[in-house]
Amino acid sequence: MQNRRSLRLNPPRDDSVNSSSPPVSTPPSHSRVSRKNSRKRPRRNSQSRSRSQATVPEIESLSEGNESDQVSEPSETETEIIDQEEDQDPAEVAQETFEEIELIPLNERYEASRATFLARAQETPALIQSSIRPISARFITTAAAQRFEALLLRKFLPQQSLDVTDENLANVRLVVAEAGLIYTVFDSMAFQPTVVREFIANLPDAEPRDDGVAVYVRGSMVVFSPSLLNAMFCIPGFEEDPSWREENIDRVCVFLTQGRVKRREDMSSKWLTATNQVLYKPVCSNWIPTTSYTAMNSERLRFLYMMYVSRGFDIGKLVYDQVVSMADNTEADKKRRIIFPNLIQQVLLYQRNIPPDKQDVDETGFQKHVVKDIKAGLGSGSVSRAPNLEEDIEELITDLKALRMRLRRGEYEGDGCRTSLIFIFDGFCVSSDVIIRPSMEVSWFYASKDSKVTGFVYTNLVAEVATFR
Repeated sequence: MQNRRSLRLNPPRDDSVNSSSPPVSTPPSHSRVSRKNSRKRPRRNSQSRSRSQATVPEIESLSEGNESDQVSEPSETETEIIDQEEDQDPAEVAQETFEEIELIPLNERYEASRATFLARAQETPALIQSSIRPISARFITTAAAQRFEALLLRKFLPQQSLDVTDENLANVRLVVAEAGLIYTVFDSMAFQPTVVREFIANLPDAEPRDDGVAVYVRGSMVVFSPSLLNAMFCIPGFEEDPSWREENIDRVCVFLTQGRVKRREDMSSKWLTATNQVLYKPVCSNWIPTTSYTAMNSERLRFLYMMYVSRGFDIGKLVYDQVVSMADNTEADKKRRIIFPNLIQQVLLYQRNIPPDKQDVDETGFQKHVVKDIKAGLGSGSVSRAPNLEEDIEELITDLKALRMRLRRGEYEGDGCRTSLIFIFDGFCVSSDVIIRPSMEVSWFYASKDSKVTGFVYTNLVAEVATFR
């Protein structure tokens, strides 16, 4: 398996070779991140080793950490490097490491890309022509115009960026750069609301094009695909990992909270380490957008966790699927905010300049930096225990006893209907008649007296619960 760092420093693959689409990779001379010099600096590498150990809690410095017993002993050279850095400030180490990465400015990248797209369009004009006759310069079909009207009622969820000069965010920047996502939070540009809405409105009528589609925007077609997004963000080759959404969520919580939370149900934003609290913000705005920045969503937690371990992201596919899904549900989900507006603007300008229209409004969504909360990472102490079947069942029994008492005292409103509370003692059912409201949709598993789950009991009643008599 190729080392992940070497993958990140290689130029992106040109998927446009032998393709009918305009090229979607940046010029060969522009890799995603390049080192300013090749000098070898003493850098502690324990974080890199911990990436392969999913159960090791995240260390706040991102440069120092505990190592699993399964990790081999460091070599003599590694030991020397670690000793040299023993007295260095972790944040300073992270800042120095990040400063070795030379970021290519957006204008430089986009000017070269637009020139390449223009040359291909002049050589093959059909690439930017629609196969059907558009109804106007703005819309490909009447349905697209109607979708645009529906989109006028929806607000935007702007993306955020990282300040590359803020020393307080040195650890955050290093994690993002190491994950290969630095250009997704660097040089964010403002967007033109009318153009973004037109793109989304026309997207359901797009034409298939290689691994994505060609979308009609202001008189010609533009490419929108996972490979184009990866090229735009200078994402080189990556190791596909389709199962990252299936990572054990309890293990994820342990890692992201430095061991303070061991169960998903105990997870709260205050228990994330200071670094991870900041990182969770771009997760919620730039990668898997949501307005609930403090809600600990399992998918977003897994995404954040995977930024630390040695597996790459097909960020292009992740973003592409979300944008297409949003466009397909324009009518059904009218309250949902428009996600990735800055990115959509970038997709267009990555290929060509967009002609103005009299319907255009002022640009918005100007660069907004992610900031570190004053109270970030202040949660302390152990707030969670490791999952234990016997203890979980005891807790369940306590809750069910309380439920039975409330039912007997008539604390639940309504006439209800009659059913039974059932508990299984080593295969023997014991029941007690109680009143359950028809609207209650409670479903509990049933456990034996020796704390082993013996199975599920299903009835045709509106609720199934378990308790002692």
